[in-house]
Amino acid sequence: MTDLWNEALQGLQPRLGQETYDLWLRPLTVAAVEGQTIRLRAPSLFMKEWFENHYMEAVLDEIEARTEARYVLDLEVDPNAAELTPDRSAPPAQAGPESGTQPAPATSSAFATPEPATGHIEVRKVAPPPVGLSERYRFDSFISGASNELAASAARAAADQPGTRFNPLLIYGGVGLGKTHLLHAVGHSLYESDPTRRITYLSAERFMNEFISAVRYNQFDQFRRKYREDCDVLLIDDIQFIAGRDRTMDEFFHVFNALYEAGKQIMVTSDRTPSDMQSMEDRITSRLNWGLVADIKSPDLETRVAILRQKAENDRIAIADDVCVYLAGQVQSNVRELEGALVRVATFADLKGVPITTGFIREVIGETTKERRRTPVTVEAVQKAVASHFSVRIADLKGPRRHKGISRPRMIAMFLARELTGSSFPEIGLRFGGKDHSTVINACKRITALSDEDPELRSAVSQLREQLSH
Repeated sequence: MTDLWNEALQGLQPRLGQETYDLWLRPLTVAAVEGQTIRLRAPSLFMKEWFENHYMEAVLDEIEARTEARYVLDLEVDPNAAELTPDRSAPPAQAGPESGTQPAPATSSAFATPEPATGHIEVRKVAPPPVGLSERYRFDSFISGASNELAASAARAAADQPGTRFNPLLIYGGVGLGKTHLLHAVGHSLYESDPTRRITYLSAERFMNEFISAVRYNQFDQFRRKYREDCDVLLIDDIQFIAGRDRTMDEFFHVFNALYEAGKQIMVTSDRTPSDMQSMEDRITSRLNWGLVADIKSPDLETRVAILRQKAENDRIAIADDVCVYLAGQVQSNVRELEGALVRVATFADLKGVPITTGFIREVIGETTKERRRTPVTVEAVQKAVASHFSVRIADLKGPRRHKGISRPRMIAMFLARELTGSSFPEIGLRFGGKDHSTVINACKRITALSDEDPELRSAVSQLREQLSH
């Protein structure tokens, strides 16, 4: 077996280069062979770990190619083996078949981190599967529609070309619209395409808690190594949670810089745009805007129907197409509530042993729907719905900002408030931060005119009107 070991190393030498071979392979010695396990000795812990992380898989492949058997390498640290390590200060002796010349003893400098050599091949170990990713949330189970098409396309692009396209990628939107689903899908896709990728997924709250723990127990080095060095992909949910936490923001800033400069993929989700994250440091807001910021809106009717059909198929729920459309029309807020309504209806139908019909749906959720319809629409309700739909703050709708991302939702909110509440122009102006009644009149005229020209705006107004009217 010693001969086979030497032959395998000699076979790798042309690919790895003479310097790499002398530094990291030649010093290892065979201690014993037990079945399919080869026990090796390394002169230091550093050399043992470097070999395991960079060259072990290549050596195993070479041995398997020669023996057609898969072996296991088990390394132990033996400081006495250090005398076999070559000296970098002198050129290695060329041992001919008759010379018997041995390489010179090593100096301690041989254990410094090597510079990449010509022909160097880095072999990385398979990383453990990402912790915290749900098997339910994959690209093939995500329903794309007009409301989320940009975010879904960007997530797929980030998974196909990590660290190059859309880095960082921020997806924002309201509750239950699919942000976390896409975050998990990217993690699954990246790991499956390259199992050596070290993928870290966590919530912003957990990131903060881990940082606090590192501060408390003086474990800064471990924390920073985990997120700055031992991480190829960083996925953080609800990044807005760290806003106002000064030390956590400072640490995230440095983690972001380290990963970005190393070409590592960063993807985060939020319930609002970076500029709307109150108390978030400007330097972090700026960096989150470096890549792509994509939004997810409430799904339209067609998307909701597709989501219900997929959920029904996965859970083996028998529901007719027309009944599915009816249920999708009753629940319009978000995907989570939509799926919850289907589960609730299906559970009651199963308990009573009856099929799911439109009448049965009215019986199960109809009272809530009727109660909502009896409740008059208020200006505040319009403001809340519009702010959620466009992922802006209610304070911005009432404020003086004239940026298109704010002024357009503000005009829509004024238009709907006039149409659905019957309030007077002066009263609506008062509810929008004391604006003049002429501003409200102009907003209503603008939205009426723009609706004829802009299908996207017309669809948004229609969705909001439908949502507020039920």
